[in-house]
Amino acid sequence: MVHGEGGMRLSKFKITNYRNILDSGWITTTNITAFVGQNEAGKSNLFEALYCLNPYVNGATYDDAEDWPVDDWKGRKDAKGKRVCEAYFALSEEDIMSLFSFARIRDEVSEGDGAVVDEEADTPELPHTLSIFAWKSYGFKTEFSIKDAHDLGLDVQKVSDWAQSNLPKFVLIQDYNFSGAQVELDQLKSRWDKVGRDNRHLLSTEDQTILIVLDLAQIDIDDFVEKGTTADGRTIRQFDKRAASAYLTQQFQRLWTQKKVKFDIDIDGPTLNIFAEDEAIGFPVRLYRRSTGFRWYVSFAWKFTHASDGEFENCILLLEEPGVHLHYSGQRDLLRVFEGLSENNTILYTTHLASMVDQANPERVRIVESRDNHLAINHGVVSTQAAPMAVIEASLGLTSDLSGMLGNRKVLIVEGGTDALILNKLSGILRDGSKTGLSDQVYLWPAATSTKAPMYAAFAIGQRWDAGVLLDSDEAGLAAKKKISEMNLKELAAGEGYEFRVLMLGTASGIKKTDVAIEDLFPDDFFRECVNRAYGIAIRNEDLPIDGSTLISKRVETVLKERHGKDLDKKRVLSEMLKEFDGWAKLSDLPKGTAASAEKLFQAINAAFMLN
Repeated sequence: MVHGEGGMRLSKFKITNYRNILDSGWITTTNITAFVGQNEAGKSNLFEALYCLNPYVNGATYDDAEDWPVDDWKGRKDAKGKRVCEAYFALSEEDIMSLFSFARIRDEVSEGDGAVVDEEADTPELPHTLSIFAWKSYGFKTEFSIKDAHDLGLDVQKVSDWAQSNLPKFVLIQDYNFSGAQVELDQLKSRWDKVGRDNRHLLSTEDQTILIVLDLAQIDIDDFVEKGTTADGRTIRQFDKRAASAYLTQQFQRLWTQKKVKFDIDIDGPTLNIFAEDEAIGFPVRLYRRSTGFRWYVSFAWKFTHASDGEFENCILLLEEPGVHLHYSGQRDLLRVFEGLSENNTILYTTHLASMVDQANPERVRIVESRDNHLAINHGVVSTQAAPMAVIEASLGLTSDLSGMLGNRKVLIVEGGTDALILNKLSGILRDGSKTGLSDQVYLWPAATSTKAPMYAAFAIGQRWDAGVLLDSDEAGLAAKKKISEMNLKELAAGEGYEFRVLMLGTASGIKKTDVAIEDLFPDDFFRECVNRAYGIAIRNEDLPIDGSTLISKRVETVLKERHGKDLDKKRVLSEMLKEFDGWAKLSDLPKGTAASAEKLFQAINAAFMLN
């Protein structure tokens, strides 16, 4: 199997004629895509239909007796051949090279002695981008094609053969699917024999998971059961299960970062138990007595290990409600695991948890709605339905009352609470001094960080608010600006007849620095002295490095780390700034130059909202 940089990727898919999905429309995917929606909207149906396109457990397919839409039951008689899933997969450069090496059409040329040799036909330059189209219908296996394959010099059948071998496997992991209870191996063997060895997908999810454990341990169930009938066999089997236990432990630890856990497969006669032992405690507990969240993670880790042959790559993970039984820190750890896995895999997951929505990446969100009892997909973070919007609003720290209030005002998203506090303080002093402050019609809405500002921007635009965002003129702020631009948010707003503004702090305030953050509204000496008081130190102006950045916070932090071994805590510094704020009542109290920069900033904001 070919693995390029990032490997082959699912770029978009569509589901039709499947349960409550008449036509999902084309759903574009990113390396990580979150499907947010209410129960019974059809998220599971969406994933199960997609899974059957190329399942890692062979045999999963569509059954028109169960899967055909009930509100088109008359059409079931013509179900055979009707498409259920269509998808496009983007190939990496390595994939393209492999495909052309395998499937290129070659000419046969006879030489003088009668021997026949294969020579490549005119070798065209390999395309830089290429996609494989895959589809599956009722009653048929998955089919593959490439647009204009013959014009590219490719054999159509060989293209299909290559795709069959190289397309990433779909791994579907649903919740409540691994109890960890003891298993009678002889009974499991009988159940498997009954459905047929080629029909593992017909077994319960619990049985399938145990077979995965045995596969990972390189244990043949027939051999294992047979060994249990003799004393010598049971002795040999002990070595097998120790090796298996060590391997399962190793693979689980690659995905579970919270603490070290050791697994032990214990077999007594035909009975198999799995024990999990926390290294810090040193006492084994049967897996079924561990939390549901932990058991979900175990199932996830082992199924993924199995599907990827232990390499953790070239898979498409379909995860239903991951992390629903994990506490908050576990959910954030899981999102970090997703980030790492997404370098070599595509991850699609459903959620109704605000904590499982990554605010830094609004382009990853797809809203799942139920319209007339049929699934519908929204690309973006806005829905007309209450359930999915409750998830998005909660992730942004909004209540329904606050959301309604914001919708009736001009909203300026700022990078954090500190920004809002400083701007409000300076605005009040300027207005009291007959200078231009922030218009009363503009409401400052703090995002958690600059990286999360695009999520807030996407929400504001989707709600058709009269809104904008103020970003620091630094690397993080420019990255946020770029993401907003790539999501075409401003164009979307303009197309709907309203405007979304992106203001950069440096330009808006007229501060002549390469990098400008909110604390740069004050002189460098002011911020430096606040840091000194906060930490009880004495950093001097001449101590500050000249390192290419003009951000006073970064320059101070460099000295703080190198000389005092401490990280800069802006909240700690803010407490000292607030003490200064308490003594500011008029323009003359402000540090030199602050009033001029702040007034220019407020003029720019008001002008952007046409409030001058």
